[in-house]
Amino acid sequence: MTTTNLPRPRGTRACAPERLLAGALAIGAAVLLVWTVGMAFSIPPSEPRPVNWALLWCGFDAIEVVAMGTAAVLVRRRDALAPIALSALATLMVADAWFDVMTARSGYLPAALSMAAFLELPLAAALVAFAVRITRRDGARSS
Repeated sequence: MTTTNLPRPRGTRACAPERLLAGALAIGAAVLLVWTVGMAFSIPPSEPRPVNWALLWCGFDAIEVVAMGTAAVLVRRRDALAPIALSALATLMVADAWFDVMTARSGYLPAALSMAAFLELPLAAALVAFAVRITRRDGARSS
């Protein structure tokens, strides 16, 4: 008797690409957490302004850390919510790239463009591709 039409129970082992993705997301969350904490303590306090840039960027990066960690756990568990978490994280990565480039000072603009072009946007595309792959696989299995 085959059980291909039954959803896979939580806690079962993920396939190799999903294990790699979950591991990469977990490592990425740890690295981004260290980056965010370091940035929080290294940005000098500035004169009062309408926008507290240090708080804004550290808060946004903290949201990315939570989203990345959540996506790692959900992908590892093969949870049905994993594609949603991956899509949300991809959206945050695109927004991060956009705001990095749009708020960069002229001296930082080449670095912001490089990070967007070679890190954040390709990562967002890969996350969307994984979300689509998981959704299609789970849809094919349930039909």
